[in-house]
Amino acid sequence: MRHFTLTMLAVIFSAVTSFASIFAFTPSSGGLCVGGTLYLVDSLSTGGSWTSSDPSIATIAAVTSDYGVLTGVSAGVVNITYTTSGGSTYGTFTVSPVPAPIGGGPTSFCIGSTATFTNATAGGVWSATSNASVDPVTGVATGAHIGTGWIYYSVAGCSVSLSDTVTGTAAGYIGGPSTVCVGSTITLTDSVGSGGSWSSSNPSTATVSGGVVTGVAAGTATISLAFTGVCGTVYSTRVITVTTGSVGPISGPSAVTVGATASFSASPSGGTWSISPTTIATIDASGVVTGVSAGPAVITYTAMSCGVSMSATATVSVNALDGISGNVHFSTPYYGMVKVWLIHYDATAMTLNALDSFTGYSSGGTSVYYQFTGLATDSFRVKAAIPDSSTATTSYIPTYHSSFYYWHDASVINHTSGTSDINEDINMLYGSTASGPGFIAGSVLTGANRGTSGSIPVVGLHMVCMTSAGSIAQMAYTDATGAYSFTSLPYGTYTVFPDSLNYLTTPLTGITLSSSATGYTTGGFVQHTVSGTITPVATGISNTPASVTTVTTFPNPTTGKINIVWNEKTDEHATVTISDITGREVSRSNIVMTEGTGMTSINLSNMANGLYVINVKSASLNYTGKVEVKK
Repeated sequence: MRHFTLTMLAVIFSAVTSFASIFAFTPSSGGLCVGGTLYLVDSLSTGGSWTSSDPSIATIAAVTSDYGVLTGVSAGVVNITYTTSGGSTYGTFTVSPVPAPIGGGPTSFCIGSTATFTNATAGGVWSATSNASVDPVTGVATGAHIGTGWIYYSVAGCSVSLSDTVTGTAAGYIGGPSTVCVGSTITLTDSVGSGGSWSSSNPSTATVSGGVVTGVAAGTATISLAFTGVCGTVYSTRVITVTTGSVGPISGPSAVTVGATASFSASPSGGTWSISPTTIATIDASGVVTGVSAGPAVITYTAMSCGVSMSATATVSVNALDGISGNVHFSTPYYGMVKVWLIHYDATAMTLNALDSFTGYSSGGTSVYYQFTGLATDSFRVKAAIPDSSTATTSYIPTYHSSFYYWHDASVINHTSGTSDINEDINMLYGSTASGPGFIAGSVLTGANRGTSGSIPVVGLHMVCMTSAGSIAQMAYTDATGAYSFTSLPYGTYTVFPDSLNYLTTPLTGITLSSSATGYTTGGFVQHTVSGTITPVATGISNTPASVTTVTTFPNPTTGKINIVWNEKTDEHATVTISDITGREVSRSNIVMTEGTGMTSINLSNMANGLYVINVKSASLNYTGKVEVKK
């Protein structure tokens, strides 16, 4: 059915003349199509009336007191007047003819096919909605998308339209598995729905009925689904592989070193792993191979495929290790870097030296493999540490093989060049202790070969505090004065030692904190640069009773800071004064000495080198001591 629609909308505004008389209007004019409408308005006056000079060309009807609707009746020119009690104004309008109805066709055509439309009115332009494209001059339309739309023909702003329909046959997407075993079936689906016709390009490989594909023989077949309509037949296809089943291939490295591990994988999942001979290598349930001795080994992966147990194999070579290897073990899953050092002890020179290092990464596992190769015949130690061990918190402590924090107790690896020393594992020590009232402090000084007697501080030395159970309690670094401290320790027995790769360190053992001795304040060490050792200070070690108020100061001499350590029965305020040897006061400060063991620091860096007297005075004590500033 053919039809046309014409609609035009315009608004005419009047304006005041230069005399600004409310009854004087300026005229306006415009145009419209036969059968179309225009809305007119007088912007200054209301309550007037509208008239047409020729109702056979256009009619005017009032909508409101100042609006009117103009309707085109036939082609021609007409004047529209708006009259009020104060005067009138008018507008001239041209009514244009509409084009002739659209002819030609057909109005229903297929996607990709064409239809030619015509119009008896010359000089027009063709257009269409998105379901079709049309040549603007010839009127030839081509189907683009299935659906109903419109064909338009316009002349001088007036147009006619014709409804058109583009038809076609819809093709869907075939979904479902792409592999089927011989003798088994799979079910395919189509997104369009039922009504299509299924077929197989190779029935000797696979057959299909109602979307159910049956594997006949190994190979491939194209399964098609045909839909036939007024515009012909369209097809959806899917390539199906028919298989007798397979397992593998096995993926992984071709070689592994004795003592090292390597991961292997294969498909389908859910199978079992084995290896032969196990004297060469072992394999666990997840496919991780561990080298045992030099030689080839055959890996076998067995799984079910197409209802049959099948296997795949691969050969891995286990290479001999000329060196030392092992694993760094963590008690809980660990994420982060780990570093392992190869350390040599020269008994004649009494030196400890890190010869080589290895850095690995753990992504949540509980072990990291390390190895050192090409080593000479000698004795070695290995030691591991993680970056967290540089902080003053509980963590994994730097640990020697197999689980010793102190070099002298570590397992010695007597290596022969050209042979393998494997499984030299390092079990990282970890521990934490609850908070308590205890306190351990001290300093590390050096001076050998410098003409001094231990007055130079060792700065930035890693200090470790261990419990009697062998776990870490706290870690710290010596400051610019060589001082270190461990605070808030619970009662118990502790060992303190400097952690150094290149010095033989002797720990300070048997430090006992209790309710009768909460503070241990002079845990001093001396670093001997000639002998390459760090040893505890043999004298001056003291425990602080908790039953009396006491004060201790360190280090002495100092390069700029003096630490004041107290043990108080109750909280109280104290005054700290520093005087030179003439008795002149050079510094005064107030401190709060809290109950129990505590510490504060006084800055003496602005004082000249020399001997000073320090006095700490409170209601319960009057401590006086000497301190030497030596920068």
